Amino acid sequence: MQNATKFICSAALLLAVATMGLAGTLFVAHISSAQAQEEYLPTQKDFVGKWKLSGATTRPPRDMTDAPTPEQEAAANEFQQTVTNFYTAFDYLEIMADGRYNFHQPGDPTSGPCVWCGTWSFSKSSLWLKLDTAPRLDIYAKDGDIQMTYTAEPDEKSKYAWLVFGWTKVE
Repeated sequence: MQNATKFICSAALLLAVATMGLAGTLFVAHISSAQAQEEYLPTQKDFVGKWKLSGATTRPPRDMTDAPTPEQEAAANEFQQTVTNFYTAFDYLEIMADGRYNFHQPGDPTSGPCVWCGTWSFSKSSLWLKLDTAPRLDIYAKDGDIQMTYTAEPDEKSKYAWLVFGWTKVE
């Protein structure tokens, strides 16, 4: 009789543990795999607005086969500082729905002539500024910041491919 009681208690305990484990599994099963694997692909309108420079860093170009030398890294960091100083001279980057962009300087009237402006295109979920350096703007999350990288170099000695800038929406 005592063995039967122990068996029932053990079976009840195992059933309780299994039920709790199953409940945990069922809880996880309620999240669909499509939901878990969802990737945000921005549209053109996600880029439209005013953006303020929020950060900068360097990253070796993706197609670089050898580890960067200390000289290459130092040169890239120095160039990054130069380009960052250039961007900080502007109040904000405005991307307009009609296919234009404009880097506004402090005090510029919103309808005045632009100092550094041009047109953009949209391809493969990225916005591309039409410049020699081919800046590519990417948004990785809905209502997220922009990451700007460069995909072209105006000449052999350029360090643009190392540069990464972050922009935060201000409007």
